[in-house]
Amino acid sequence: MTKASVLQFPFKRWSPLTGLCVITLLFVALLSFSGCTRSTGKNDDVDANNASSASTLRIVSTAPSITEALFAIGLGDCVIARSDYCKYPEEAIYLPKIGSLYDYNLEAIAELNPDFVVVLAENETLPAKLKSLGIECVTVNQSDFVGMLESFEELGARASRGVGERRVPEAEEVGRRLRQELQTRVDNLRALTADLERPRTLISIYRTWGTGKIGEVYVAGQNPFFDYVLEIVGAENAAASLPGVAPTVEAEGIVSLNPDVIVDLSTDGTEYSPEERQIRHNERVYDWQSLGAQVKAVENERIYTFFDDYATIPGPRTILFLEELALKLHPELEEIRGDKVETNVP
Repeated sequence: MTKASVLQFPFKRWSPLTGLCVITLLFVALLSFSGCTRSTGKNDDVDANNASSASTLRIVSTAPSITEALFAIGLGDCVIARSDYCKYPEEAIYLPKIGSLYDYNLEAIAELNPDFVVVLAENETLPAKLKSLGIECVTVNQSDFVGMLESFEELGARASRGVGERRVPEAEEVGRRLRQELQTRVDNLRALTADLERPRTLISIYRTWGTGKIGEVYVAGQNPFFDYVLEIVGAENAAASLPGVAPTVEAEGIVSLNPDVIVDLSTDGTEYSPEERQIRHNERVYDWQSLGAQVKAVENERIYTFFDDYATIPGPRTILFLEELALKLHPELEEIRGDKVETNVP
């Protein structure tokens, strides 16, 4: 049986994958701020209009990466609705759903009476529709690493200003400190890898797998997000010359690229046990082995699979992907520990 990964990436209109964006999100410890009141209900039919007090800021999230950012800066209890694909943290599962990607239920959003709706910059149609309904739209750009970090502070600043008495004064400082913490870890990682050999690395971001061969593969081409990732971890993008952020290549093209390393992003929204991960890893590697020793990554057994959702969701846990990938590429870097990302700093 063939399988296909489903995942979210910060790409702009790569339509063959748009319908495949199924996500899991960050689960972080939550701290309550003034302006956000914790809801304890766990029911898919929860009424967001009754779940919050009159003093609670009311925010609608339209993407898993946005939901992750909001929870990470302590605004989880202000989120009154989320996209269909937001699965983590656990609290988000029980919130009302308002659609996904470019197919949102505007009537449902309006009925929730939000203070504002947070939208990705890639979505060019929803802001105008919300404006026509008199609903404020806050746009964040998470399509590259720098924009992702900036979004924490931007969302915190908007929640700090609030709407009338409904505001979270501490949120801007929390967003700023989270951004600084992650930037420091990125800078430290870049310094550790600066003088190391930089293997030519191919990132497979989507493909059908489990067939015993390599068919059409979407790879990271001229992709600002993954170019930044590879630069930080001490690698070169083997597909940098290919046009587009997610070009497709087949077996012959991969042989021609001849990467030193293949990174297979295999997030499919499923939590696997260690035993199941090993099985899935073996299946994926077996596909790549069909290319033979003419590909250096196959010959030298440098094919690495990633199953955790933070490898594909731009957010606070992206640093964990960077650190894990750096260790795969440069196992001598024992200084990298992959420590837990601290969020909601009071």
